[in-house]
Amino acid sequence: MARRSQVQDLFKGNLSFKTRTSFVTTRIVSRSTAATRSSSAGRDRLEKFKRAGFNTIETYIFWNYHEPREGQADLSEFEDFVKLVKEMGFWMIARPGPYVCAEWDAGGFPHWVVAKRSPLRSSHPQSIETSQHWFNQALPVIQRSQATTGGPIIMVQIENEYDYCKLPDPEKKEYIRALARMASNAGIDVPLITCWTRQVRERFDPDLARVMDTCNFYPRWNILKEVPPALAKLRKEEPASPLGVTELQGGWFSEFGGKLSVDQDGVDGAQLNMLSKTVIEQGVTYFSYYMGFGGTSFDWAAKRLTTTYDYAAPIREPGGLWEKYYAARGIGASLGMFGDILARADAPENAAQSTNKNVSVMERIGGHSAVVFVRENANAEQRYKMSFEDPASPTRRTITVPRQGELVLGPREMKMFPVRYSTAEVLGYGQILDRHFLVVYDEPGRAAEIALATEHEPTVEGDALYQYWDEDYESVTIGLRVEKTEKILYVNDHLLLVALPRDLALRSWTAEFPPSVVPSPIALEEEETRPRAPKPMTVPFIADMAMLGETGSHHNRIWADLYFSTGERDLMLLLPPLPTKCRVDGVLTDFKYDRHWRTARVRVTTPPLPYRPIVLNEVETWVEKFDPGSGEWLNSPARALEDLGPIPYGYVKYRAEFSASPESRMAISTFADDAKKVFVNGKLVAEASNSKKQVEFSLSGYAQTGTNTLEIAYELFGSPNFGENIGELKGVESVRCGADLQSATAITSWQIQRFPAAMPAATPAATKTRDIDPNFSLGGWSSSTLAEGGGPSTELVPAFTWCRAEFTLEKPDEPWSIPWKLTFEADRDALLYLNGKFVGRYVTIGPQKDFYLPEPYLVLGGKQKNILTVVLAYTDRPQHIRTLRAGPYEEFAIRRTRVEFEW
Repeated sequence: MARRSQVQDLFKGNLSFKTRTSFVTTRIVSRSTAATRSSSAGRDRLEKFKRAGFNTIETYIFWNYHEPREGQADLSEFEDFVKLVKEMGFWMIARPGPYVCAEWDAGGFPHWVVAKRSPLRSSHPQSIETSQHWFNQALPVIQRSQATTGGPIIMVQIENEYDYCKLPDPEKKEYIRALARMASNAGIDVPLITCWTRQVRERFDPDLARVMDTCNFYPRWNILKEVPPALAKLRKEEPASPLGVTELQGGWFSEFGGKLSVDQDGVDGAQLNMLSKTVIEQGVTYFSYYMGFGGTSFDWAAKRLTTTYDYAAPIREPGGLWEKYYAARGIGASLGMFGDILARADAPENAAQSTNKNVSVMERIGGHSAVVFVRENANAEQRYKMSFEDPASPTRRTITVPRQGELVLGPREMKMFPVRYSTAEVLGYGQILDRHFLVVYDEPGRAAEIALATEHEPTVEGDALYQYWDEDYESVTIGLRVEKTEKILYVNDHLLLVALPRDLALRSWTAEFPPSVVPSPIALEEEETRPRAPKPMTVPFIADMAMLGETGSHHNRIWADLYFSTGERDLMLLLPPLPTKCRVDGVLTDFKYDRHWRTARVRVTTPPLPYRPIVLNEVETWVEKFDPGSGEWLNSPARALEDLGPIPYGYVKYRAEFSASPESRMAISTFADDAKKVFVNGKLVAEASNSKKQVEFSLSGYAQTGTNTLEIAYELFGSPNFGENIGELKGVESVRCGADLQSATAITSWQIQRFPAAMPAATPAATKTRDIDPNFSLGGWSSSTLAEGGGPSTELVPAFTWCRAEFTLEKPDEPWSIPWKLTFEADRDALLYLNGKFVGRYVTIGPQKDFYLPEPYLVLGGKQKNILTVVLAYTDRPQHIRTLRAGPYEEFAIRRTRVEFEW
């Protein structure tokens, strides 16, 4: 992990790719940023990344979100996020597009650009012109925030996975060259990057040579087959550039009809652990988890994508932490300790060996330091010994471990540890005034071996399996067994060696305090003459906790805010002698202090959640039909919806009168393969109600002789984010009717409603969100009970039933952090709103039934009610709803507990 001073040195002039440095990055996309996938929770998510040890935030800047109408760009949210990123001490990698992919509507291209009907991402003059237009808006903001001008932005991406775009190489090069020149002309002097764009690996073109290509990896468990060969190819083709991964799999998205991200295979914490350590082992010096936090796409999701963009990321959609976060935190902790070694380390061939063919060992050596990587490759538990070089010894001696017995590695497990070594991974180290400590971790029941430097034959107090003193190399080798709780060894009367089970370790934290809080002289008589430690006092807090919050000190007292889920647990700290008082949330609390081992123990209790789920059975309803007297309707021939202005995320209603007979035939063409429901005289035409772009059918059984009514509900829910159709037009292209299709004539007079009557007409154009008025109805609301009224009809009708349910929420006590969700199940697709703001699209084929309710959308305090609005499709009754329940994400609810110690 690059230190700030190192990065500042690099930015004294234009950053040269000849310097190999390391940026450990993670990705956040947040509604309080330009990326919109989190609701005003940017600071919370960044704080969680910071606690996990990351130093860089990578974010997309979505063109269509910031400039939904041509010439009306607003990047103020992005600018605010940049300021927040800098305030919290992060670097930033900005990805302004123009194309972003990201499972985002049209890959980020505004629909007014699509309406121009010119090729996207090409050297076509209009593509260059529109790209220049966007860069004229975005790049000045980035330029003012570059690291070279005192801001946090250290890299700017100008193209995204261009290798998958089917254009000739010369055309691709010209387009990238144009984007690079735009950036240069805008004063961008930090590195320009691309991902999976092989054209920029050509180093002879001065414009392309300034752009650095990177890899993206989504291998699930196919890590060894995909990752090392691609990185080796990148290193060969760009030998002077840092080896980078802009997107390292942090999960995967969810699609309608598929599995939720968290239910998919190959995206858990174990996979993230192996994948991360593999790219580090291969020499990658910056990488970014995609996603580190996914969030919610709301009404900007790409075609066929769920509202949730949880992604099974380390930080879950509502901000919750789970095992994958702690796996990422383990990576961050390791890099925080020896990332500087890895940034400039090489991997000599055969420097490390394993006795087991299914266990691979690699050593990366930098100067007199090294890091060893161990990987299990057969998806089964393995036993092994290994050997590696000791770069600190004059002869580069070979060390073989363990001294006794064998080591154990679990299925698909991977470790990295420094030399001098610990076969248990290292969580952290520090000093509590008169004693140092080292915290290591492994799976319970395993034997671990630790080698420590010592000038004299050591004393080791505690339950060690064995110890060996090597006088020639001034080191001691200690064997110990990791237990289900902590184990402490006391070495040379000054080092506390703490061994923890893995799960407990990754949920334990350390905090720094000024040494002056402890009265002088230090309590132990034999320490009275020892000079006070000049460094901050580092205190480990060892417990099964969610996260460490704020810490502080005052006079002779230290305090820390610790976040716990409900229940009871023991908290152990390492503290200098002799603490006299302990307070938990301000209440004096009994604790036990062992002066010899420097351990303080206190019992902490977190009360049950103050909320229970709220079942909503009583609703009010009104029925919306294809009524030209309701809301804003346009009279227009059939044409692309983009030509009519802003387009919705929702149902577009088409209505027309036509003359026919039961013997007539009809043909419907649409611009895109979006779903539609077709009704003739109020009756569903099942054979035409699909996502095919071309359908034809007989009107027998639907039409009558004379005038008929045709109603089409066009389901416009995003454009593809990837592939050749990102610029597809939307809407009904033509409808023809006649005795036969050869002589059929087009219906030319249409009434079209793009936005429902409950959505104010100004909303789509004036704001970035598409809100509704939750109190709007036609003809008033009717009361209904969901459990009553008989079974719902299975017939689809040209109508939408609006349902409204109300509930109140008291504001929780300040220490609680409780995210909320709506659980919804029904026999019809539905759109969901909270207090007028869109929170989700439900489809009967799944997989999503829980919808995140952002805290800023909620009304807390109990004086006003929250209004949930459900728009059921193709029905005139509410009984299709099976579940309507608001409640907390119990698994992610945590409470802040302040623990204080006083001397």
